[in-house]
Amino acid sequence: MNKIADAAVLSKDDIVLEVGTGIGTLTWPLASKAGFVVTVEVDKKLIPPAKESLKGFENIDIINEDIMKCNILEIMDKHPDFKHRKVVANVPYYITTPLISLMIGSEAKFETIVITIQKEVAQRIVSKPGNKRYGSLTVFVNYYTRPEIVFNIPRSAFVPPPEVDSAVIRLNVLDKPSVTVKDEKLFFRLVRAAFNQRRKMLKNALEAAKIDWPASTDIDGKRRGETLSIEEFAKLADLISA
Repeated sequence: MNKIADAAVLSKDDIVLEVGTGIGTLTWPLASKAGFVVTVEVDKKLIPPAKESLKGFENIDIINEDIMKCNILEIMDKHPDFKHRKVVANVPYYITTPLISLMIGSEAKFETIVITIQKEVAQRIVSKPGNKRYGSLTVFVNYYTRPEIVFNIPRSAFVPPPEVDSAVIRLNVLDKPSVTVKDEKLFFRLVRAAFNQRRKMLKNALEAAKIDWPASTDIDGKRRGETLSIEEFAKLADLISA
């Protein structure tokens, strides 16, 4: 838990949104290192034991809500005196992708997102073009952030042990996207089309999604989408947009 808290590189200038309070096991080191912790837990049965275990802290606000439904900006704006906003999350793995998307796109403007996820998903996020794990999630996360796997967690570290290994990944949110595109919606539509039928040649995959191949490009339409870098996707999207 201390290693997860350390991964967020916290100081007293930071306010942390923790997703998944549990009984406060991770909240404790977060509150010890950060200026303030807003921790959100959906299970109301866990709120009393969490409050009991954390009663010595005055810099914690425990909220019993569903993080996917609550007003994150409103929650964070209640504490305006902190320079940096960060997220630390230990959540069920089935909400990993929607949670990452929610936090990256939040108007609360988080600088850093530290999340414990399935190791295989972490490897997908940091994979490179040409790797079988490389996909639309990779492009999406790398468009908005600079991701890095901080450390792995073996399944034996959990009680009861899950069927998968885990990893702690840190997403450093960029001030502006990693590539510039003329039409962001078209860019992501193109990326999804390329990976929805990843065994197809890129040109055929796009045509199946009713996206016209540009008349002039040095990108070979016979390549598969998984071989294109994020820069090449951006270049292709701009040519199609034009």
